[in-house]
Amino acid sequence: MSYKTRFQKRSEAETRQQEREKLTHTQQIARLDELLGKDIGAARERARLRVLIENEATRSPKKKRNKKRKKDFSR
Repeated sequence: MSYKTRFQKRSEAETRQQEREKLTHTQQIARLDELLGKDIGAARERARLRVLIENEATRSPKKKRNKKRKKDFSR
């Protein structure tokens, strides 16, 4: 394998990864369905994405805490 081929493959892989990161978890599952077929292949990846989707759904929004003012005792 020549240097140019390695460089090209790495560059293409980075491009694919950047495009994948733009997708939501649900879109990633849809993409797997499109490429491989409905629930065919990539079982671990599908399971990982489902867990992430469930965690997002059950996560409650964080409450904003009021910052207390520090008392000035330097008088």
